[in-house]
Amino acid sequence: MIILGISAFYHDSAAAIIIDNVVVAALEEERFTRIKHDNAFPTQAIQRVLQIANLTVNDIDAIAYYEKPLLKFERLLDSFVRTYPFALKPFLQAIPDWLGLKIKVEETIRKNVGFSDKIYYIPHHLSHAASAYYTSPYKNAAILTIDGVGEYQTTALWHGKNDTIIPLASLRFPHSIGLLYSTFTAFLGFKINEDEYKLMGLAAYGMPLYYDQIRKIIDIEEDGSYHLNPSYLGFETTFQMWTKKFEVLFGSPRKPTDPITKHHKDIAASIQNITEDIFFKSLCHLHNLTREQNLVMSGGVALNALANGKLYTRTPFKHIHILGCASDSGTAIGAASYVHHLLVPKQFHAHLSTLSLGTSSSDSDIERILRQFPLMYKKIAEEETLLAMVVQKLIQKNIIGWFQGAMEFGPRALGNRSILSSTHPQSMKTKVNIIKRREQFRPFAGSGLQETIHTLFEVPEDRHYSPFMNFCFQVKKYKRKHLAAIVHKDNSCRIQSVSPINDRYYRLIRTYYKKTGIGCILNTSFNLKGEPIVETPKQAIEDFLKTPMDYLVINNFFVSKI
Repeated sequence: MIILGISAFYHDSAAAIIIDNVVVAALEEERFTRIKHDNAFPTQAIQRVLQIANLTVNDIDAIAYYEKPLLKFERLLDSFVRTYPFALKPFLQAIPDWLGLKIKVEETIRKNVGFSDKIYYIPHHLSHAASAYYTSPYKNAAILTIDGVGEYQTTALWHGKNDTIIPLASLRFPHSIGLLYSTFTAFLGFKINEDEYKLMGLAAYGMPLYYDQIRKIIDIEEDGSYHLNPSYLGFETTFQMWTKKFEVLFGSPRKPTDPITKHHKDIAASIQNITEDIFFKSLCHLHNLTREQNLVMSGGVALNALANGKLYTRTPFKHIHILGCASDSGTAIGAASYVHHLLVPKQFHAHLSTLSLGTSSSDSDIERILRQFPLMYKKIAEEETLLAMVVQKLIQKNIIGWFQGAMEFGPRALGNRSILSSTHPQSMKTKVNIIKRREQFRPFAGSGLQETIHTLFEVPEDRHYSPFMNFCFQVKKYKRKHLAAIVHKDNSCRIQSVSPINDRYYRLIRTYYKKTGIGCILNTSFNLKGEPIVETPKQAIEDFLKTPMDYLVINNFFVSKI
């Protein structure tokens, strides 16, 4: 059974192929168009996943689309009727787009893919739930899906039981913690659906002094359900996310070029605090409903690593799985997984242990590209020699571009398309932020050996830890000096636990550990500000040459500048 999953037209468009219950390829369209969070129909991603899987369109049994377009259009009309005449302008602007590609999804798929068989339309939050549950190692699990909005749902509780997903409760638009968090993201001068992680990073520098003001906007019940006061918010009726009443509470909005003040930091800390309150109340209620020890989550809000790191202490759940592509890109996997289980119901789901699901390049292709640039390079066939060279450069405080194997799916670089450095001294953070051309307040993740990560971080007794870099944990006090470049203002660090599944990346960190006694390195995605993670060797080389990055290691080639 071969299923093609597709997500498109909102943000993070993507395609995925599932063969006999196994995810064999998944790609975001942005990696090919070079438009960050591209929402276009994923034509190139579809072509590439078929190539990776060695398939043609004629091999596909069914296509799964990640939402129900007509139901989403119904919500747009419903919102317009409820808020008329205030929403007239945004409604008139949205209608041409909807009457074009967004509502003619079947026509678009058949035209662009050349597919004539069955297309399934899976509700958005069910696609999220399936992406979390069917990629997890658990037969039974509580499921939380939480994001901006799907068709109507914004937050939903589910029970995954014996490969069946059972709905329990949900909240509907316009009541959305995801949209409220995005409102504050925009208010603080950042981009919505892109920079929410900046707000999360900024929160560590502030105090939740505006908690009570935000509670005037949102009512939170003990079971985690909530209700937004629309008089403070404009996302239903205007082109702006907030109203003048919102500015009475929080002052003037920050422009992207304005300096970040204590006021902005305190606002960030306050909305982060509110989000965590909803998280923990909802999950405690979900545990009461399901009595499960296992939890899986999906949706854009589920990528809030700062909140996720507290789940083990603030909720009763013992084992937690959050797929690295928990935002809309992952729904391509979720929709395809759900359809597969619909068509082959007795086949138990397979745990997805790696997100290395994308394109890769051969040494011959890489060398052909290297010859086009003013570079010095050497091919090192012996892996131990190559890793020893890289480790020595890391010890000497060099910054390394690292391009290996298949590209990762999702927003995190997990050791295949990464920029690497040592974790100390603290000045390494400044150097890498300069290379990335990003704000100095933003922290970096640490990639640590799974078998020694407990010696560095306050991780739970869970053998999975954080393979997809979705949790922030406290850095152990006596290790903070050794990890100074990745310790955030609140002494936390977003971590990736690296196991032998990560192949060469694991062996690199293992070699570093043997030399230094520190089983962790700084890891950030291989891209510059405003661009997606590099997909091709040429893109990696161009970014290498644009920046003060010291060396590039691309497959078996050790590359330096002339």
